[in-house]
Amino acid sequence: MKIPFGYAQDDLGAITINQEQAIVVSLIYDLYLQGKSLGGIVNELKEQSILSPTGQPIWGRATIDDILSNGKYAPHIISDDSFWQAQFEKERRSNTNNNKTRKTARYNSQNVLSGLLICGECGRNYRRITRPSGEVVWRCADRVEKGKRAACSNRVTVSDEEIRKIICEQLGWAAFNEATIADAVESVEISGEGISIQMKNSMAFGTLTM
Repeated sequence: MKIPFGYAQDDLGAITINQEQAIVVSLIYDLYLQGKSLGGIVNELKEQSILSPTGQPIWGRATIDDILSNGKYAPHIISDDSFWQAQFEKERRSNTNNNKTRKTARYNSQNVLSGLLICGECGRNYRRITRPSGEVVWRCADRVEKGKRAACSNRVTVSDEEIRKIICEQLGWAAFNEATIADAVESVEISGEGISIQMKNSMAFGTLTM
């Protein structure tokens, strides 16, 4: 098993944090969230004479991108908020580079849950995020976009698979059907207290504690 940069393995095989490398990982996230590009981070690390994981004076952009996408750094080296904020920023920059308007329109039209999942704390939509592992999860947009600066206190992250299952269980449906969801469900509110569903016929289903 390859040990990620920022971690080490002791003589007993236990994984520990390499404090010196962990500081570099945190710096990379900080620089990225301050607006630095991958190339800008490469230059900054070079100016600070910080060697790459392979001992080279110049870091590869792919190495930095891998660090920014590695969920194993949260919450041990960086906070969960910093990790998710970086993922949002990566998605935002990607959308900008690939015609943000068209891509956003396709995204919204293809996922029935976009716009339906609402944060029970601040009222903003839940945002769809794809983890480095490929797992799709939903998280309050305010928390994703602003991280520690977010006014919202809702830290609940729910997987796409889990929220679909919960909706079916609460409504007594055997399977998740996007057309039926779009026609029948007004909103799905998510908070630390649980999940509640508001139907378009004004019928409300009780909160299901997660």
